[in-house]
Amino acid sequence: MSLSFLFGDAASRQFLSILIARGLGWRSLFLTAAATLFLLFILNYFLLCETPKDVGLEEPHANPLNLFKAEGEDPAPRGLKDLLAPLVRSGTFWLVCLLSLGVTLVRETFNLWTPTYFNQVVGLSQAGAAQSSALFPLFGGISVLIAGYASDRLGRGGRAAIIFFGLVLTGLTLFLLGRLDFARSSVWPVVLVTAVALLMLGPYSYLAGAISLDFGGKHGSATAAGLIDGVGYLGGVLAGDSMARISLTYGWKGAFSVLAGVAGLASAAALVYLVQQRQER
Repeated sequence: MSLSFLFGDAASRQFLSILIARGLGWRSLFLTAAATLFLLFILNYFLLCETPKDVGLEEPHANPLNLFKAEGEDPAPRGLKDLLAPLVRSGTFWLVCLLSLGVTLVRETFNLWTPTYFNQVVGLSQAGAAQSSALFPLFGGISVLIAGYASDRLGRGGRAAIIFFGLVLTGLTLFLLGRLDFARSSVWPVVLVTAVALLMLGPYSYLAGAISLDFGGKHGSATAAGLIDGVGYLGGVLAGDSMARISLTYGWKGAFSVLAGVAGLASAAALVYLVQQRQER
């Protein structure tokens, strides 16, 4: 399910980079995007179904370890308190929200600023920067497929381990981006940025996806996903103005060093989450 905003992002960047290379301006790009969204609206309106029953499939059971216990099988909560109380009282749930905050900050920084970095620092053309920036969501999608397969094979504790080790390696890669001098190479910066996506976006996709289903069952999965993503996108806010100010003041090496620190803190939270998951098994 997470591939939509990754492979879709990669495809859209490639699509728009072709339009930029052909000389289209911002107005034409916005009109093209609007027409594409309208086409997707039509497809969703006629083809999207609400539940597996709508296409003749059996409803799956909720995770028996969900926070709502037996009520997790009931898709209709009695009220707002019934829906929110088990989530708010769970320390593990808030730990996952903090993970989402840190990882979304890193992810959105790359989503927003990778074309600028490739163009202004690495030296690629605008079209080339847009095209190369598509590698981030593309390899992020590959990461999601690998992480999803590994999680299904390893089970719930394995998912937490994948998050931890993925974030540790992400922090190391960001540290290299912040410290190494690439001697005007346009290859290694692209390789390392792509490596961040490969290491981080698979674990990131768990947070508002499979882990939300674990927390909420049928009773509160959408609320769990919304809260986890909502807290995460507070980090997305910081990825805009705050990271722009840091990059202007300390340069991109300083910005990558800050992101390495964020990944390090997220790794510490992931380690606590891993220990908790192994204790609950």
